[in-house]
Amino acid sequence: MYTACLNLEGKKVTIVGGGKIAYRKAMAFCKEECEVHVIAPCFIPEFKALGHDVNLIYKYYEEGDCANSFLVVAATNDQKTNYAIGLFCKRANKLCNVVDNKELSSFIVPSTFKRGDLVIAVSTGGASPSLAARIKQELEEKYDASYEELIQIHGRLRSKVLEKVADEGEKKKILNHLAMLDIKELKAYEKSYFGC
Repeated sequence: MYTACLNLEGKKVTIVGGGKIAYRKAMAFCKEECEVHVIAPCFIPEFKALGHDVNLIYKYYEEGDCANSFLVVAATNDQKTNYAIGLFCKRANKLCNVVDNKELSSFIVPSTFKRGDLVIAVSTGGASPSLAARIKQELEEKYDASYEELIQIHGRLRSKVLEKVADEGEKKKILNHLAMLDIKELKAYEKSYFGC
C-alpha cells in the first residue's frame, strides 16, 4: 500500500452506515472541511451531535448512491451491503474503505494523531489495529502538545531560509541543523538571525 495524506477540502465523502464505526469515520471527516453524507435507515443518537456538519440520509443503500462521491466508506453491519459498495467503487474507480474487507478496499485508515501540522500515522496494514492503537498511544505521549508550537517555528524558519539563502547546499545544511534543535534553541535562533 502507498501511504499518502489526502486533501479532502470541498470534496464529497459518503459513508454508508449509521453505527459506531460510521460515526467515528464521520467525526474524522468533519475535521477535514469536506462535504460529509451518511446513508443509513437509522442512526445511533451520537450522530445528532454532529449537527449540520453532516448530511444524514435516511434510507437503505442502493447502487449509485455513491456515484458523485470522491471517497466512500462502507461501514454497515451487513457484509453483503459492504461488499456491494466495494464492488461498485472498484468498477467506478472511487476511493473506498470497506471496514470489514481489506481486499476490497482501495485504502485503509491508519491510526493517527495531530500536533498542529504534524501528523503521525501508524499502520499494521490491517494485521492488528489494536497494536497500531497501542503504538499510537505511546507516540502521543512522546510527541506531546509542545510539538504544535515547534512545527509552527520550523515553518516560519523554513520560509525565511528559503527566501534569504540563495545557495541550495547552504539551505539544506541550515534546515538539517534546525531539525536537530529543541524549541528553546529554535526560538533563540529565530531571534538572533531573523530578529523575531
